[in-house]
Amino acid sequence: MKLLQLQYFVTACKYNNITRASEELHISQPSISNAIKELEAEFGVTLFKRLKKGFTLTREGELLLHHAQELLQHAERVSLIMSDKGADKNTLRIGIPPMTGISQLPKLYRGLRAIEPGINISTHEFGANSLLASLANDSLDLAIIPTNVVDHARFSSIEIGEVETVFCVPEGHRLAGEKTVDIRDLRGEPLILFDKGFIQYDVITSAFAAAGIVPNIVHLSSQLYMIKEFISSGFACGFMFRDIAETIPNIVSIPLSVPIKSKVILVWSKERNMSSCAMKFINYAKTAKL
Repeated sequence: MKLLQLQYFVTACKYNNITRASEELHISQPSISNAIKELEAEFGVTLFKRLKKGFTLTREGELLLHHAQELLQHAERVSLIMSDKGADKNTLRIGIPPMTGISQLPKLYRGLRAIEPGINISTHEFGANSLLASLANDSLDLAIIPTNVVDHARFSSIEIGEVETVFCVPEGHRLAGEKTVDIRDLRGEPLILFDKGFIQYDVITSAFAAAGIVPNIVHLSSQLYMIKEFISSGFACGFMFRDIAETIPNIVSIPLSVPIKSKVILVWSKERNMSSCAMKFINYAKTAKL
């Protein structure tokens, strides 16, 4: 088993399609197919059920995807730690969950570069829990995460915005015309959520628990693209930030009757000395109007 094989496998799973994976990785389709066949031969399992268009994962495929994502994320963190030893000190390493990166970071980056053009930003997408661990082990400088709870003993933070989570359905869904939806209305509804390493998973499952309902989770993913595809195709419903969901074709966003709102915070470890680049970013974020 090689990391490159796992990267090919995870990228193919991102799209449920080898052709699209080959386009993203800029390699041939046979290279990806052969890597997956080698994994299947090595482990003696079948990873995919092939369809006319794309494929679905077997139970063994789902298991490998989960562990492969964790292994690749760990490998990237190790690479970040080691490469930073000789890296350009004008490069700032910022961690972001997928939805938060889309809604907040570009605005901050554009504004900062206008006044500090020498600063470069390297972004890394993980769930919020993984990002906090990366801050603690010094493989990230800063993180932008949506949460209402901060461990103030370990981390410093400033609030830079707020996001609202809404329920998302495909066009034509039975709830698509509703102005609001109650969690109790979602009993039995097939759901796709972000993985357990993401704060969204904790927030949504807690809301269902408070309503006395077990959510019907049919899939977990770390990829925003896959969540959008599952919802727009009608395979499942899900939850996204309102400002993102309202921009996606073929998806209807419905506010929750009891709104779920989260602060967006810029957070960093109290145990490390901050670089001048990090301090410039923090100081700009304190005054920026997003």
